[in-house]
Amino acid sequence: MKKYLLITLLAILPSSIFAIAGLGLSVNQSLFSVGSSNSPLMVDVLGEQTQVGSFTHHGFENGVGIGGYLYLDIIPVIDLDVEFNMVGNFYNFSFVNPVSNLDSVQFAFGAANTYITIQKSVFDLGIPFLARANLYAGLGYNQHVGTPMINQEMLTTVVGGNIQTGEIDEDALIDYLKENKLEATGFHVQAGLQMHLLTFDVFAYYRYTMAKDVIPGNNGFGSFNVRFGFGI
Repeated sequence: MKKYLLITLLAILPSSIFAIAGLGLSVNQSLFSVGSSNSPLMVDVLGEQTQVGSFTHHGFENGVGIGGYLYLDIIPVIDLDVEFNMVGNFYNFSFVNPVSNLDSVQFAFGAANTYITIQKSVFDLGIPFLARANLYAGLGYNQHVGTPMINQEMLTTVVGGNIQTGEIDEDALIDYLKENKLEATGFHVQAGLQMHLLTFDVFAYYRYTMAKDVIPGNNGFGSFNVRFGFGI
């Protein structure tokens, strides 16, 4: 009798313990491409625009991120999901003039993102005694704050008037990034698999974000996401 009672409890545990909420960590691989560009570097000399060098922005692809999430499934029919993450990558730029040659200097791109999603289970999968899983889909609203890509305007500002030497003023750079941060909002859709194993949650899903210029020159981007957490 005790044996059958234990089996029954194990069978119903995964379907009841996750009836309130869950939280944990998330990691992601964002999929996008930023193209390279080249432009002359111009300064004002005695009232005339004079070329003093050239500026090259080397393109880069994709980004990696980490964050956290919280979901509530106490709302009838749908779940409410909130995720915060940061995504970034490194890229190179070159600055050439008769005085200096900064070849392939590394710079960073980063964005902080908030996703609010309404989602719903579309198909339940059961693994007797051990786990419960479901396929789900959702849509929602997102907000983003990102660093601007380095360009001629930024470089002219942060060298403090010493553009011929290319010496960057770090304080000026920090101020520029704060004053020129990229802000955007948009919408997204996502779909994936959620699995409950005893008190643990594992998610694997794909998300497409529709938000202009979060990634420079892109109207949207996709990402593969994995989450690890627990139910409360």
